[in-house]
Amino acid sequence: MEVGRDLIGNLPYSTFLTKINVINRGAGMRGYIGVTSREWFTYLSGLDNLTEVNFTRKNTNNFNVLTQGEPFFFLVKNELGVSGERAVMGRAIFERFEKLTVDEGWDKYGKANGDGSKERFIARRQDMFGNNVDLSEIGCIILSDFQSFNNPVYLSDIGVLFKNSIVSGKGITDTEVTAILEYGFTTVGNVMRKLNEADRIGFTDDEEGFPEGKLKLKQHLARERNPEVIKLAMERFLQRHGKLICEVCKFDFKARYGEIGDGYIEGHHTKPISEMGEDEETKVEDIALVCSNCHSMLHRKRPWLSVNQLKELFV
Repeated sequence: MEVGRDLIGNLPYSTFLTKINVINRGAGMRGYIGVTSREWFTYLSGLDNLTEVNFTRKNTNNFNVLTQGEPFFFLVKNELGVSGERAVMGRAIFERFEKLTVDEGWDKYGKANGDGSKERFIARRQDMFGNNVDLSEIGCIILSDFQSFNNPVYLSDIGVLFKNSIVSGKGITDTEVTAILEYGFTTVGNVMRKLNEADRIGFTDDEEGFPEGKLKLKQHLARERNPEVIKLAMERFLQRHGKLICEVCKFDFKARYGEIGDGYIEGHHTKPISEMGEDEETKVEDIALVCSNCHSMLHRKRPWLSVNQLKELFV
């Protein structure tokens, strides 16, 4: 299975893209990124067997940015007191737009509104729109196939412009849709598990590097990380050090977890994909091998911290 072709729910990746684009053949698939609260997204992420969810908004004018079957992405606000770039944390599929009263919205969708009770549903409307807002009618963007991403997507990493000043949302192109899906449903951990199952490769000359980009799914352009370069970086590291340890904190998965940790480490691409040219290639020296915690910290700030900068912060 290739990177970016993991199962999405019970659907292969290519089947999923076909599904969300079925109504738009020949026209190009659009998408929309909506800004939402962390509370709303977290609550829905914990519910099972969701058929449809209700993404409400103050504006009751018809939502005509998307047509049925196109993807809707959730840009989740940071926790209180946390500044910096917000991440896209999941997606759903647009079904329709409805104009409902608050009572109708709760009676029809219940907890799929993102709240555990009607009282909280009303209170959150007031938190969002102000205590004096007329709640007689609300705009309801009805979505299906709600799912959290494996990997939070910071749009600056994949070259998608989304200003922090945007408080509602914006439409995006088919290329941007595909880039978000590829990044969101693929994790470094998934890549490494696949590599551990594959045959180990020998030490080969990689002076010419590994190609990083290729055409995918005809109409969709997406950058795809080449797993062979991470695989070779692991081989080179083992040759020099005799074991796989984090380059920042020296954590050893095998020493800590035994057999299940043998051969596991995460590969960090030191150059963000958004800064790479169309035909630019990744070399082994562009890969840092790190533990999961240090990998998260390297991505904590924008621009990313370097390995040496994180070493200086490590206590």
